[in-house]
Amino acid sequence: MTEEKAYAEWTTAFINDLPDSAFLYIAPGGEKDDDDRTTPRSLRYFPYRDASGKVDLPHLRNAIAQAPKASLSPDIIAKVQAKGRELLEGEREESLDDYPEVDEEMQQARNMQQSKIEMSDWSDALRLDDVEIDKTVELARSGTHYGRASDRKVSLSAEDIESMSRGYALIKSEGWFSTGAPVGYNHAAISGALDAESTKAAGRIIDVHVRANEDGSVSLMGTVRWTEEAKRRIRAGEFDGFSIEAVPADGARSKKTGEKLGEWALIGGTLTNEPFVAGMQPVAASEKRNPDMGTSKISQALSLGESVTETEILAEIESLRERAAKADSLSEALDTVTEDRDTIKAKFEELEGKEIERMLDRACADGRIAASERDDYLDIYTHCGEDRANRAYFLNRIGVTEVGKAGTDAERVQRHTVSAECNALAEKLSEEEGLDPAAAFARAMQVVLSDSTKLAAYEAENLDS
Repeated sequence: MTEEKAYAEWTTAFINDLPDSAFLYIAPGGEKDDDDRTTPRSLRYFPYRDASGKVDLPHLRNAIAQAPKASLSPDIIAKVQAKGRELLEGEREESLDDYPEVDEEMQQARNMQQSKIEMSDWSDALRLDDVEIDKTVELARSGTHYGRASDRKVSLSAEDIESMSRGYALIKSEGWFSTGAPVGYNHAAISGALDAESTKAAGRIIDVHVRANEDGSVSLMGTVRWTEEAKRRIRAGEFDGFSIEAVPADGARSKKTGEKLGEWALIGGTLTNEPFVAGMQPVAASEKRNPDMGTSKISQALSLGESVTETEILAEIESLRERAAKADSLSEALDTVTEDRDTIKAKFEELEGKEIERMLDRACADGRIAASERDDYLDIYTHCGEDRANRAYFLNRIGVTEVGKAGTDAERVQRHTVSAECNALAEKLSEEEGLDPAAAFARAMQVVLSDSTKLAAYEAENLDS
């Protein structure tokens, strides 16, 4: 499947005309207009469905990404993002179901993704950190925080936390870090260390988001990709805390323009055993569960036996990963074939339409039908075949004469003849008495040619033709 079409900007007028159901969140306090849309329109946030009601994936992803920038409470933003991610996952599931030809491969990829989610909950207990699964780590929390043995005091508001999230998006857009902001050990770089061993990275902060806590505070959560050494040291209990390294909004500047960034700049973090902010989740425990249940849980998810070993689990994971890669290739191939098929179908329909028009033109030119009979002739031709249509509308049934230059497809016009009179009467008999076209025309000929004068004229017309 093609994941999505390119992102297209929606105008304000277009967005204002969308129904309320096209938005992820409608703030309270508005009224409904005659079209059952909330007014004022500014109460409607994050459009993600188009005018037809179809989910627009680029706008849905944009809504999830831009939600933290809205002037809404952290709790509402968290709910909006959760709803958006659920919709996004639903669209992915539906897109897989649309292609039964590759259903088995796609289902294997889907199972691998689900297994990966399950394993992230149990990874530390089973030492599955060798599988490349990024960790979610609490980086900072709002509130007032004090130093252990000094007068140092740091206050972080919910807006400060949200600013860090927005600022990190700006940092990524400017490319400050190739992979992500570095995480070190014990603030070695800030302390003045210059040697490679002390200042090497323990991991990279890939992305951040804001989470609302039950106590009313908000936390800056980070997706961190640890190095193998860092994972080993965390598992061994050498480190269990985290502290951020950030520049406040009034001092952070853009690396592109030199102007003030306007947001907090998260430039890194550090593993430590004495984090400045108290009460945060231990790094090593952020994704743990009961060690006694880990193997059984993953074995069930992968449909393996109870006696499975860690090596066997890792082998199955690698197999699923390879099948998922194959499914992606099949998906791309299917997209190409589908696009080619649609193009060929459109061209065929265009050619078929032109051929039908040429066939009807020939029938008119051959005197089989009048211009008013094209639809009737086509109906018999379509349902009964060409032979049946030509028996009902025989050659030179209607007199015609050429008009135009020789060597061209000359226009042909009907002459006002006895044949035309027969044709008109036949149409009337067919309509009033329900006769088929051939029987109606035969009866009309009998009636009209009963007049000796018209019979002579008819025979003269046939001699002329």
